[in-house]
Amino acid sequence: MKVLLVFLSLVAVLLSGGTARADEHETPKTADSITATTPATGEASAHETHEAHEAKGYREREEEHENDIRNHDTISMQKVIGHVLEHIADDYELHLLGAKVPLPIMFRDNFGFHFFPSIDALESSKEYIFKSGEEVEAEQKASQFIRVWRFKRVDGQPMGSSFFGDFSFTANLFFMAFASIIIVILASIAGSRAKKSLVPKGTQNLVESLVVYVRDEIITPNVHGKWADKTTPYFLTVFFFILVMNLVGLVPLTKTATSAIPVTLALALCTFVVTQIAGIMAMGLGEYLKHFSGGILEMDLPIFMKIMLTAIMLPIEFIGLFTKPFALMIRLFANMTAGHIVIGSFIGLAIFFQSYAVGFGVSVPFALFIFILELLVAFIQAYVFTTLSAVFIGMMAHEPHHEEEHGSEPAAAH
Repeated sequence: MKVLLVFLSLVAVLLSGGTARADEHETPKTADSITATTPATGEASAHETHEAHEAKGYREREEEHENDIRNHDTISMQKVIGHVLEHIADDYELHLLGAKVPLPIMFRDNFGFHFFPSIDALESSKEYIFKSGEEVEAEQKASQFIRVWRFKRVDGQPMGSSFFGDFSFTANLFFMAFASIIIVILASIAGSRAKKSLVPKGTQNLVESLVVYVRDEIITPNVHGKWADKTTPYFLTVFFFILVMNLVGLVPLTKTATSAIPVTLALALCTFVVTQIAGIMAMGLGEYLKHFSGGILEMDLPIFMKIMLTAIMLPIEFIGLFTKPFALMIRLFANMTAGHIVIGSFIGLAIFFQSYAVGFGVSVPFALFIFILELLVAFIQAYVFTTLSAVFIGMMAHEPHHEEEHGSEPAAAH
C-alpha cells in the first residue's frame, strides 16, 4: 500500500486545479487550423490512423492515457479505477519519485530468446512493441486465467505461449528479492547476537519471538512427531517471506508481490510439493497410494462394493489434492489485492466528484484507515497461509500404524 504517496498525489491534484471543470470546454478549431491539419489527400484512412497509433511508443501511450484521466471533462469511475489497477499491476520498470528505473526484459518466443535492457530498447529494436492497456485487457478476458504477452511483434506474427516464456526481471521479482535480502540480514543479525549473548534484545528478540510463536502456536499443534522438527525450516521460511513481502508492499513507491497470482501460485505449489513428499516419506508409497481410496479398502465390505466405492472416491481424493493449494493461492492473492482496490476506490471518489470536501473529508481519512488495517492483514495472511500449510502437511505426515498399536493395547493388558 502506498497511502503516503497516494495522499501526496491527491493533494497535488486537488490544489493544482488540474481537474477539469464542468464549465470548461475545448476551444473550437478555426477554419484555418482545420485546413492546416487536413492531409493533402483530404482524409486519413483508418489504416493510416492505426499505423500512427502503433508508431507511438510505450511512454507516449502511457502519458496520453494519464492526461486523458486528468483532463477529461467527464471522468468515468471505471476509468479511474482501471488506471489505479494498472499502477498496482506488475511492471517492467520501477517508479521512484518520478524517475523510471528500467528492468531487464528477457523472454523466449517462437523466434528464439531475446534480451532487452529496458522498455525503450525493446521498442527501438523495431521488432516488438508494447500493447496498449485495452489490448491486454481484451486478450486477458478472452484467455481467462492464461497469462498473455504484454508486448507483441511489429509484423503481427504469433509469439506462442507466454506462460513459461517470459523471464523478465519485473517489479514484483525485484521486491521479492528485496524481501529475501531483508530476511537474510535479520536472520544473520539475530544469529550472530545469539552466539554472543543468551539474553535476546533488539532485532534478536523480535526474530526469536516470531520463531518461537510459529513453532509453538502453528507447527507443534498441527504437525506431530519428528515431522514437526523436519518441516520447521520450511514453515519459518514461508512465514517470514510472506510477512516481509506484505510489509514491504506497505511502503510508498513499492509493490506488494503477494498481490500477484504467479507469486501466490508458486508459494502454494511449494506447500503442495512438501505435503506430498512428507506423505510418501511418512506412510510409504503403498500407504500413500491407498489413502486415495478414502479408507474403503480397509472396510469389511464385499469386493463389488469396494470397487464401486473406490471408483467414486478416487476422483474426489485426486481433486482434493489440488483444491487445497488452490485455496491457499486465491486466499492470499485476494486478501492482499483487496486493500489496494479499496484504497483506489476511495481515492477515485475525490477524482470522480472533483471535490475538496470528498477528497479531504472522505478519501484521505478512509484510505489511511484501510492502510492501518492492512498492517494487521499483513501479519494475519502470513499466519493463515502458514497455519493452513501446517494443517495440510500434518494430515499427510503421520505414521500408518496408530490403529494397530491401539488395537494391541487391550490384548496386552488382558
